Amino acid sequence: MASDLVKAYTAEELIARGAPQCFTTSSTDWKELLIDWFENAEDGPQRTLYPAQYEQILIDLLSYGFSLLGQEGQIASKQRWLLFAEGEHLDVVAANNSTYRLKAAASTCDLQVTLDGVLTEDFFLSEGTIVVGGDYRFSTDEQLLIEAGLLSGTVGATAQEEGEDANGMTAGQINAFLASQDGVSVANITETEGGADEEDDDSLRMRAAYAHDRISKAGPKESYRQQVLAFSSAIVAVAVIRPEPGHIWIYLLLDSGVPSEDYCARVKSWLDPEDKRPQGDDVSVFPAEAVSFTVSGSALIEGDATSTQLDMEADLSDAAAIWQRSLGSYLALSALTVVAWNNFTNLIDIELDLAGLEDRQLDPHQFGVVTDVDLTMVVSND
Repeated sequence: MASDLVKAYTAEELIARGAPQCFTTSSTDWKELLIDWFENAEDGPQRTLYPAQYEQILIDLLSYGFSLLGQEGQIASKQRWLLFAEGEHLDVVAANNSTYRLKAAASTCDLQVTLDGVLTEDFFLSEGTIVVGGDYRFSTDEQLLIEAGLLSGTVGATAQEEGEDANGMTAGQINAFLASQDGVSVANITETEGGADEEDDDSLRMRAAYAHDRISKAGPKESYRQQVLAFSSAIVAVAVIRPEPGHIWIYLLLDSGVPSEDYCARVKSWLDPEDKRPQGDDVSVFPAEAVSFTVSGSALIEGDATSTQLDMEADLSDAAAIWQRSLGSYLALSALTVVAWNNFTNLIDIELDLAGLEDRQLDPHQFGVVTDVDLTMVVSND
């Protein structure tokens, strides 16, 4: 059997192992060290120390003070290491790898502006016109021209507040001008998308840890993946597929779900062949493919079946949501059964099944969506 001759820790494994301990942070450990020095060290008193002695009280105070200094020193050390730094400290450390925290992004959509009747002269809607949908305000990205004789035109719009809250507004929800426009109506014709909160520490840390994968312009898979992830913190998963030489297919999954064709087009433009990817590659960007399935099964329990069923179905549904944020997952039943065993002390046995799937191993461009969880509860008579 072939085996890798070189094995190295991944960034994830190093994080799981924990930060190196550079300082003594426990007052108990300091107390043991100082007592040992007092009783045994050549440069110490070399006398037996008893609890009631003044020296013991002094050692107790010193142990506490030294432990606080040790904790401060340990925290300061962690803030200098990429894998353990946080907040502003992480921003500075990540910058050493030419990786910078992604700012919050605003949601976007397309608006259709409609006139009440045909005009004999051109109609102009100025850039920055504010339209409203519920609690959110959007401004037009550019000036809109509706030529004489036409009734409508389309223009892009961007939310005035950054973040993901304005995502998911369906067509028609943005439907009013902030300042009244006589004889003109407006409505969004695409769902709002693309809004993202500022990149969190975990995402920035991993991008910085794998920053060197972005250096090559020869087109390795991870280089494409890192370039796409740097487009927006709204992107949670990327699949890079090479169906044939010279062709690259990239699939995107957003925190809010699948992206629109317009969002994919913007990502493709971002992958500029002049500075981000090989000029000879023909790149296409697509939304990831959802694979829907249901979870069914039976659970042998003790106690009340009705309340346990509702709670267990809800917990299994929440656990299955992890498959909605990753591509190419293997839909292992153990990811669900372990939740049931951990959350329900009255569970005796459980058997689950995933229906509606051709294969539990999803393709690299697919993500799983649970549409229903239906359990049959069996109450033990023992």
